[in-house]
Amino acid sequence: MDQGEVQEEVIRKIKKYKISVRPFGVLRHLKKQVPIEPGKEPQDSELESEISKVHPHVVPCAVFRTFSKAETPETLKSLWQTAPEKSLSLSVVAATIGKPIEGELERVSKENNPYQSALWNSIARESLEQSFHFVERLIGGEAEDESCELSSFLPAGAEHLEPVLASLEAHKAEIAMNDSGQISPFFTGVRYSFWTPLKGKNAKK
Repeated sequence: MDQGEVQEEVIRKIKKYKISVRPFGVLRHLKKQVPIEPGKEPQDSELESEISKVHPHVVPCAVFRTFSKAETPETLKSLWQTAPEKSLSLSVVAATIGKPIEGELERVSKENNPYQSALWNSIARESLEQSFHFVERLIGGEAEDESCELSSFLPAGAEHLEPVLASLEAHKAEIAMNDSGQISPFFTGVRYSFWTPLKGKNAKK
């Protein structure tokens, strides 16, 4: 997988990275939006065809940053209340698939085809999930280099969205929060994870 462009800063921004959208992931999201009878699920070939139509409108971008406990901004220190025992660092991430997909989804919704609209929405949601997975693998590799592993990534609560975005200078990735507390672009997420020391044979000496 192409890592794309990585800016070497305290705040890391990555863009132009490739994501692989999985048909079974799309189907998982689709089943939450429309009723599908058992045995009548769309075939992988059909899903892959639709994924290829959506793909040109998906523009992944992410910003992330890692803090030691002592370096964590005051506005984010309460995140440590959920940290596993012996955690050493905190990573925060904001990832998006950009705004172009929003216009396409609006266009499809006007065609009065609820299934097609739900399908494209599901592809967008799975694309965002894969955008996060790319970043998580990248941070996981950095953690492993420091003899650490990552805890599961958790979604930031409403009270932490604005502080996390501010700490990431997320506007540089065209990610922002409006006066109503909604994040733009629509398909954007904010998550965090902790670095904990590797144990046993997996630990580097």
